[in-house]
Amino acid sequence: MSDTGDESFDAETVLIILSSCLWVGAGSPKYSHLRTLAVMKRYAAFFEAANYTFTPQDLTKNFGTRPSDAPLFIERMGGEDNMIQILLSIVDVEAYLPHPRNDGIVLPLFIALTAMTTIAVALRMWSRYKVAGSIQSFDYLTGAAYLMTVAWGGIAVYHSNSNGVWAAFWDMSWDTLRENYRITFILNVLYPWAMLLIKVSLCLFYYQMTAMTWIRWGCLATGLITFANTIAGFFVPIFSCRPTNYWDHLFESPCKVDRRAASIAVGAIYILTDVATWALPMPLIFQLKLSTKQRILAFCTFGIGAVACVASGFRLDAVIKFTKYSSQSSSTLLIDAWTIIEMNIALLCACAPAVRALVMYYVPKLFPNFGAAPTKNSTQDTKATDTTKSQPATKVTATNETEKS
Repeated sequence: MSDTGDESFDAETVLIILSSCLWVGAGSPKYSHLRTLAVMKRYAAFFEAANYTFTPQDLTKNFGTRPSDAPLFIERMGGEDNMIQILLSIVDVEAYLPHPRNDGIVLPLFIALTAMTTIAVALRMWSRYKVAGSIQSFDYLTGAAYLMTVAWGGIAVYHSNSNGVWAAFWDMSWDTLRENYRITFILNVLYPWAMLLIKVSLCLFYYQMTAMTWIRWGCLATGLITFANTIAGFFVPIFSCRPTNYWDHLFESPCKVDRRAASIAVGAIYILTDVATWALPMPLIFQLKLSTKQRILAFCTFGIGAVACVASGFRLDAVIKFTKYSSQSSSTLLIDAWTIIEMNIALLCACAPAVRALVMYYVPKLFPNFGAAPTKNSTQDTKATDTTKSQPATKVTATNETEKS
């Protein structure tokens, strides 16, 4: 982000300015298309013309304030005298206000990661059909998660475009701020369902992949915790404010629940389920009879989940930073960016095992001489080893087989 102006304002002053921008924007429907700082200048001119006295009816007449909101507007600003003093002071320091810009990162991220996950999901479906022989329930869940992720990313791109260039409230109009509130609400209620589909598809896959009881119980527990967290993450934004479109009723204090704290709690629980989902298949790798090279490849395949955990952590950090008022963090677009990264990496993690199986299926067919060609002795050694494992009472060695040949 780049900005101009002096950033010497303390946090309390910035909070007062940002809050005043919200109240002025919401309380001035007549000028909702102007940036809030420009509306404040109109208030300053009005106060001067009115000899620094006004009534709620004056706000309705000059700024379009709803009659029911006008007294509440004045109350939120601390009374008539305090309202005049605050707005005049903000106009006086206009030249020193910072003007942070939004990073145009959402659209490039969406395009790049959607292209990657589209290829990965398509390869997964082909792998399940060609290698595994059928597309199962968890594959359909992954497909649904992919569609949900693309839809979420598309809305985030719209959010980025509607937000515009500027990040601070004083550089934005109330029309822009109101639309941001509305789109953020939609993104918040969709996000839990996308995460649920991704994680449940992985848990079902792991559940069917093994007969180990404790891993199956781990899959069930992770799935249930994810489901419960999703329900909480969905209903808290809906019912924390009454009416739901709280952005149209700001003066009535419609929100009774700390939505920021709820978002942080939901994000933290998703990180725990990310870690559990990543750790669940690891014991299976030790149980399988694999060569060292194959074991390393298996760890790398399932290890993509660790990257998803890291992305979830960065998203939570963005939620903590960018849902509190400051001149540098009043925009939530970086939360959108990290959420796009988190969901798409989780999808790549869900597709990695099937893509690896597809590669292992086609490489020998397309490249018969890929890697070291097996010799006659090495083939006989393998057969001898298999015979030894299946008939432990018969002491057959690779050397014996070679000698017989």
